[in-house]
Amino acid sequence: MLDTLTQLGLFFKYSPKRSRRLEEAVTEANSTRPKSEQISKSKFHVFCETRWVEKQTTLRDFSSMYEPIVECLEAIGQLESGWDTKAVTDAYGLLKKITDSTFIVCFQTVLHTFGYVIGISSKLQGTSLDIIQAYEMVTHVKTSVSEARNTDYKDVYTKASTMAQKAGLDSLQMPRRCGRQTQRSNVPADNVEQYSERAVFLPFVDSMSQQLNLRFNTMTQQACLAFCLLPNNIASATQESMLALLDFYRDDMPQPDMFAQEVQLWKQTWRNTENKPSTIVETLTETCQHMYPNISKVLTLLLLTSVTSAGVERSNSSLKFIKNPHRSTMGQSRFNALMLLFIHRDIKLDIEEIVNIYARKYPRRMLLIDPLCE
Repeated sequence: MLDTLTQLGLFFKYSPKRSRRLEEAVTEANSTRPKSEQISKSKFHVFCETRWVEKQTTLRDFSSMYEPIVECLEAIGQLESGWDTKAVTDAYGLLKKITDSTFIVCFQTVLHTFGYVIGISSKLQGTSLDIIQAYEMVTHVKTSVSEARNTDYKDVYTKASTMAQKAGLDSLQMPRRCGRQTQRSNVPADNVEQYSERAVFLPFVDSMSQQLNLRFNTMTQQACLAFCLLPNNIASATQESMLALLDFYRDDMPQPDMFAQEVQLWKQTWRNTENKPSTIVETLTETCQHMYPNISKVLTLLLLTSVTSAGVERSNSSLKFIKNPHRSTMGQSRFNALMLLFIHRDIKLDIEEIVNIYARKYPRRMLLIDPLCE
């Protein structure tokens, strides 16, 4: 299903003529709709393979533009003349794919399930999220997805039936089944609703739950250990959890032999405090590093722990701005420095101090004078 959306995006992207025909179909559809139900988008973009937020945007756009897209493909593939053979063949093939009953059920299943992860996807792509907050958010998402397995299918099937009517189908159809089937799901079912649930909805939701557990398994282990050190949860810390924390971070602690005594002092410090910090940043702000060196070190490492690979992907996205055709050859040291300056451009730099450092590092006979100050 996702491959079909990618092909559909490419079909319109590289042809201005096809894009204009889609815009005309959207205009025709809006002319018969009330203002509150009009389609705001007129272009269908290529389905993004890496960014989850962009995936959700493409799915929503396809859902809102479904009728104009079907009308446009019908016009290109069957009704109108003046189109080249390749355009007619591709349009007819895409039309058959997006009006198929299995595609419609798959699309509504993916659109509905992705609704649970759109918020956390946007948050995980940010730069200000520690592992404790990420663990709490992922836990809520995994619980919701697991519960949706038993409660949300009726809503998905209703939306799929409505979408089938927009495609010109009388009702959703069940694929032909036989005694031995190897190319698609061949689950036993009495009707199309039961078949769609067993063949499409349940496998996809189970796969989503499994991928969430696999992707965030190590983060869960570290977050559970870190929960014990937060002042808001220190009262519930046990000796077993402290020993596990010590074994996990022993090599990074400056004084691991004093960790047990330090934990007792840590508990006594926050025992009678009313407004206790609940995040790592707040805890480090109010913690004396000299009195609690081991705890401060563990919290600092947890704060630096990457929740996702969004930081690496952000660096790759910045590469095209630094290494462009006008500046294609440079040393590794200069390249790394420019990348850091571009990525962390929110950090203010003291230009005068930089000039002074350069002057001391490379002394010359000439004087470095600012002509604007003369």
